[in-house]
Amino acid sequence: MPGPISTTTPVTPTTTTTPTSTGPLGCGAFKKDPTLTGIATRSTPALTRGAPTSDTVKTVQAALFSLGFIKLRVALDGAFGPGTETSLKAFQKSVNVPQTGAIDAATLKALDKASTAQIARLKAATSSDDSKNKNFRLVADLSDPSHTRLYVLGANDQVTARYLVSPGTDAYPTHGNHFHITDVFTRTAWNPPNSGWAQNAKPIPPGLDNPMGLTKLSMGAYAQYLHGIPASEEKDLGHAASHGCVRMSGSNVLELAEKYAGTGSDLTLLRDRTASAKLDAAFATSGLKDRPTDSGREYLFGYLSGELGSTRHATS
Repeated sequence: MPGPISTTTPVTPTTTTTPTSTGPLGCGAFKKDPTLTGIATRSTPALTRGAPTSDTVKTVQAALFSLGFIKLRVALDGAFGPGTETSLKAFQKSVNVPQTGAIDAATLKALDKASTAQIARLKAATSSDDSKNKNFRLVADLSDPSHTRLYVLGANDQVTARYLVSPGTDAYPTHGNHFHITDVFTRTAWNPPNSGWAQNAKPIPPGLDNPMGLTKLSMGAYAQYLHGIPASEEKDLGHAASHGCVRMSGSNVLELAEKYAGTGSDLTLLRDRTASAKLDAAFATSGLKDRPTDSGREYLFGYLSGELGSTRHATS
């Protein structure tokens, strides 16, 4: 399948009023990093190209990605190379700070301000789970293991969006036919399941490299989830490749959770080829295209910072 595609224009900071912070930085992902808070107060030297690979650089890359200055999610690797330097200079130019290509105090404060404004706009546009449930339902088409997609259906079952997904393989099938999302878990650690394929795996903390992404939606049975994946696994989207869950890109699952799905959402696993053909034909005439794997990128830094997304459980 094609790799991540970007249709995003870099976000230009606006004059939107945002909450003030008692410290030098406002975004959670920045505030909890001592190196970045040190740079912001000028008690720590700026980071420049060639600096050691680190989570600090990865955090800055995540902010640049959400704002559209880094194009590919796979580039969020913590390495301060020429690509990151170029992206920083482009951001610096957009906010009229010296184009040093470094993570310095002026750049970091401007990046924090732009990210805070973006997060505030996205938070204001978030729909309630009740609204999502009323207006949308989900259909994961698993009828052809070589062509697997997740449809979002709106009023009168009109196709609203379609995403590449990867359900379970024959060895680890995705079970069931109809579900309602029972829980939305955000920023949770991954603990290896009691299964042969994971016998040597170690727990992985929340974050960009978590095997289930920054959020996962529980189907409520069979320990199956709709969840994100690291960028390195996105090449497998569009055909069966998982251990039972339904995988999406790490950006797509955020868009899904923010716009279309939450606790109580209706999810059908479609296995009938005839019904699948009708749904595919409706999509073909809709004028839509499969959502690019980087759709939802704007939410990523807010989720990483803890200011977007919440763990929610359906009420009986």
